[in-house]
Amino acid sequence: MRVKEEFNKYAKNYSKYSHIQNKIASILVENIDSFRVDNIVDIGSGDGMIYKKLIEKDIKFKNFYAIDFAPKMLKLHPKESRVKVICADFNKGKIFNLLKDKGIDLAISSSALQWAKDLKFTFKEISKVSNSGLFFLFTSNTFKSLHNLVGVKSPIFSEYEIVDAFINSYESLKIQKFSFKLEFRDTLDMLRYIKKSGVGGNLRLNYSDIKYIINNYPNDYLEFETILLKGKSRCQS
Repeated sequence: MRVKEEFNKYAKNYSKYSHIQNKIASILVENIDSFRVDNIVDIGSGDGMIYKKLIEKDIKFKNFYAIDFAPKMLKLHPKESRVKVICADFNKGKIFNLLKDKGIDLAISSSALQWAKDLKFTFKEISKVSNSGLFFLFTSNTFKSLHNLVGVKSPIFSEYEIVDAFINSYESLKIQKFSFKLEFRDTLDMLRYIKKSGVGGNLRLNYSDIKYIINNYPNDYLEFETILLKGKSRCQS
């Protein structure tokens, strides 16, 4: 899978380029509020951004299950007695079967589930093992100007597809859209960011595309559209 390969390849550089991911992780953790969080699973945990935010906010928990399909990212995740690091693919049911007896109170995922192969399946499986869900995903309007310029379809889900998949498995407590812009000193710097941040994922650009972008991209920034989803599992009620 290309996404997995990209995250493994640039794991050591991820924190340096994950500006937007850091912002949305902070917003996500601020939305935990009334949720019980004795046992947390972080799906697509990467190098531990959510865990670090929980520690910064002094949010108490007993067990933290960090799940990611990129072993080089997980290698960078903080380790301590409450943290259980698991290398697994959230596109497959096996990992959710392993979590069923863990008493998960809250499932969290920040900037990861947009890479799901079947988002309805993934949300459904998560809802079976957790009482509550708190998720942040990028939508297909991320990099909209870039996609329009080179005439390619976004590799990730639209806002409609994400919300539809979510409400199929969760009783919605909150759905909120956030838009961001990230400025760059030049287009080459922007392309370097796309390559090393993991946000580009399955976006495939050939030499002609890159050359065309360098000469014609109209902005000094990239657009990001994200959506926050907060809900109670329909399978646990």
